[in-house]
Amino acid sequence: MPNFTPSTTLTRSDASKYLATNTKLPHYVDAIGNEAFQRRNQIQTVSFPPELSRIGARAFQGCAFLKKIELPATVTELGNAAFSDCSAMKSAVLPATPLTLPREFMSGNRRLETVTFQGRSHLTNIYPNAFSECQSLGSLLLPSTVTEIHDRAFYRCKSLDQVYFPPGLRVIGIQAFYFCGFRTIELPDTLEALDESAFFKCTNLTHVRLPKSVRYIGKWAFHGCNRLQYLEVRHDPEFIGEWIINRSATIRCYPGSKMDRYCQENGFKVEYL
Repeated sequence: MPNFTPSTTLTRSDASKYLATNTKLPHYVDAIGNEAFQRRNQIQTVSFPPELSRIGARAFQGCAFLKKIELPATVTELGNAAFSDCSAMKSAVLPATPLTLPREFMSGNRRLETVTFQGRSHLTNIYPNAFSECQSLGSLLLPSTVTEIHDRAFYRCKSLDQVYFPPGLRVIGIQAFYFCGFRTIELPDTLEALDESAFFKCTNLTHVRLPKSVRYIGKWAFHGCNRLQYLEVRHDPEFIGEWIINRSATIRCYPGSKMDRYCQENGFKVEYL
């Protein structure tokens, strides 16, 4: 009788064998295939195999009653929208090893309150829409290794009022923090690009100081921030887009600087440093 070696990748057809309120996956599995558990509403919790390395695209998308996840430290690859539209999910513990969080990774998880990154994270990129519409997410401690937050990564996370921006962050993408709940933000001295509408409609912001490292300010970067009183810019960026603030706000800058000329040419209020 030939030896039987079980598959190390769990497919959608395999998944039906393990469906339960508290799903426990077999120890020998090291990968979960694309769409393996997509829209399986029986699942409330999952015990992942200890040597799991990959979770495929949309693997748990639309699992409406999945409440929380704690991924093993061995996971190195995460697929697009792997845990998106999980409407009951409240907490997630993410492994240290992936270099990227993929597109739409947890998008649409409106009850998600906490995301914890395991220690010594290698994460460098948070890709577009990774946490978009996570409306209950309240605060976030990003790993110190993150260098780019891509377009709409935290789009309409309206409860997000506190984020630790890591010291190596270089790029904040288009609408990355559109309509978030920040009262204050502390941007690192490594930031180079603040793209179009990056903080559009962050209506609780009152004061922002841009670090001197910022070379690019996209149009509408802080537009729609109705409570914003001051944007302080102590240097001359290479590019300044249209309508970076509302007219009710004031730009603080040096007299005769590029920012000063920008204010004069566009009719913005200015206060000299």
